[in-house]
Amino acid sequence: MGLRNIAGGYGAGTSGGASAAWDQLLRQVVEANGDLQDVMDVAATIESLGWSDRRVEDVFGLPGVFDLAEEVYEAYRDAVRSAPIAPRGGQPWYGLLGAIASDFAHGLLFALPMVVSVGAMVVLHISIWSYQYYSVEQATALGIATFLSFVVTGGFTQAMATVYYVLVGLQEGALVERTVHQIMRWGAGAAVIVAIAIVILDSAFPMFPFSLAFFMVAYMVMMSVLWLAYAALYVLRREYLLTLLTLGSVLIAFALWRLTGDVILAQAIAMAAATAGALGSWLVVFRRRSRRWDHMGRIVKTRTSQLAYASASYFLYGILYFAFIFGDRLVAWTTATSFLPFSIWFRGEYELGMDWALFALILPLGATEAFVGYLVRWLMAAQHRVQEQRVEDLARAMRTVYLRSVAGFLGVAALGMIVVRIGLSLARGVPILLSAIPIHGIEPFVFAWASFAYVALALALFNVLLMFSLAYPQLALRSLLVSLAVDLSVGIIATRILGAYQFAVVGLIAGVVCLVVLTTVDVLRLLPRIDFMLYRMV
Repeated sequence: MGLRNIAGGYGAGTSGGASAAWDQLLRQVVEANGDLQDVMDVAATIESLGWSDRRVEDVFGLPGVFDLAEEVYEAYRDAVRSAPIAPRGGQPWYGLLGAIASDFAHGLLFALPMVVSVGAMVVLHISIWSYQYYSVEQATALGIATFLSFVVTGGFTQAMATVYYVLVGLQEGALVERTVHQIMRWGAGAAVIVAIAIVILDSAFPMFPFSLAFFMVAYMVMMSVLWLAYAALYVLRREYLLTLLTLGSVLIAFALWRLTGDVILAQAIAMAAATAGALGSWLVVFRRRSRRWDHMGRIVKTRTSQLAYASASYFLYGILYFAFIFGDRLVAWTTATSFLPFSIWFRGEYELGMDWALFALILPLGATEAFVGYLVRWLMAAQHRVQEQRVEDLARAMRTVYLRSVAGFLGVAALGMIVVRIGLSLARGVPILLSAIPIHGIEPFVFAWASFAYVALALALFNVLLMFSLAYPQLALRSLLVSLAVDLSVGIIATRILGAYQFAVVGLIAGVVCLVVLTTVDVLRLLPRIDFMLYRMV
């Protein structure tokens, strides 16, 4: 703050020797205790400097030490409010551009495993967990298994990331590895418990043949372990390894499928290879990184209960997020337009349109990472240029920067949709791809609206990440819960009234629009409280 340099400003209005004594006293008080909390703190500091009631009365004409402490503390507070904050060295434009480009690339890398998987389904007609070459019954079981695996592990993967960054910040290297492994065991254990519960319930209230139910829960457990292993590697920000592992596993699945003709066996082995590769990579990368912490002692001893409390909101968010992502699919799969063998029935045309819509997410995900990083960096730099009385100016400037970021994001999102449309048009001219692109029946309808929904979802995630960065996960949790209810209710009403399962995408659109509106309103409401948010971010 530079309080020692501005102590002379405290004595404005005094004169003669009293002014000189005032300035000298204030400098001594600030030097003795630069973090004065209240009048009692000031009084104790003054007394420690040898001042008595009689001396205070002789020099300043005040009744005693506590009266002088009140004057000193009020002057101290006024000076702190008005003192200019020493500016930090500004980042050059090329440094800022490099940071934005790095964040954008990080966002793209996050999307690449998904792109590799969907692209493999289109080109090779097989992936690690693809439904092609399955019967509709098997595809139904695989779809349910995929949904359950994400919902069961979603909370654990979010908690894993939260706990990792907390413990790394506390330099608890040994505890990081132990805790991450514990969370992975809990997640795998939860998947096994859900699998056992499904088998028991299906035995008591038959919904699927036993062989199909066993196939479903086996896939669910394998995919759950895979997501946990991928999450452990993701927290180390090694997304390129995830992409390489996914690509390698897809090639293993393709080769085994060609050699054996058994797509289920080929995918199971490929999934096991991806899981083992992710776990091995995690251990190697983490242990190399943890060597930097070996010479550091622990800052605090962290309890499991503290970590659980810190990650609880993120745990719930992970569950609700994947329920939201798959909600429209469940509505489509449970819409009976004619007789269905099971109450849940996989819809291949709907799924193909949704899979292609994921390509529209690539550029928006990169933009989300880039703009959130830009906003947080701008905010942290701006707080060092603004005095306390001008917090309102900072809030207005932050609102302007936020709205500009949203406008930039929408531009990138529009470009992403155009690129996907052009790519789809070019794919129509490739005969080998015709069976795997959305050009028949309801596929174009689902693809068009799902593309819009996913791009809007990326904007909502931009707001959510910003709230996470400002330490407000509860607001994101509330918005997601409301939006999930809107998604399901609108989707059920639309499909039942119109009598067609493809209108489940309407529920997705309604839920995403709701999430965008709620999170945007929440962010705009947070900005006027920017001073308190800066305190929470410290």
